[in-house]
Amino acid sequence: MLLSEFKPAYFELSEEGDVVIGRFHVPRLTEDQNVEQLGQDLFALVEQFDKRKVIISLQSVEYLTSSVLGKLITLHRKLHRKQGRLILTDLQTEVKEVMRLSRLIDYFTTAETVANALHELQSDTTSKSDKTTIFQQHDKK
Repeated sequence: MLLSEFKPAYFELSEEGDVVIGRFHVPRLTEDQNVEQLGQDLFALVEQFDKRKVIISLQSVEYLTSSVLGKLITLHRKLHRKQGRLILTDLQTEVKEVMRLSRLIDYFTTAETVANALHELQSDTTSKSDKTTIFQQHDKK
């Protein structure tokens, strides 16, 4: 199956060169949603389609549970094992707060917009440990 034929349940996909962009279209990612299916769809990007550069836009997501965060952590680890990168973008205030409280805001690389994340991945000049303020504009209170 080609990536263009892949139809995940909770997000839409597009490609910019070697970067795949997933844009969630479900505002509340909760236990009511099929979290296992979400995980399978996310992991397929790495395991089935062999993608190494992934951007996940959470622009339409108002709320997510720890189970969903767990799937994003697993996706991050799968990409890391294959020398890939994951950038989360467009974090809404509530999602940012959940990630801050769970101490995951610094675990993930984040960007204000998909365009910023694309620039980061396409230039690929910063190391994973060099998370600049441009791409991590959040309060560390």
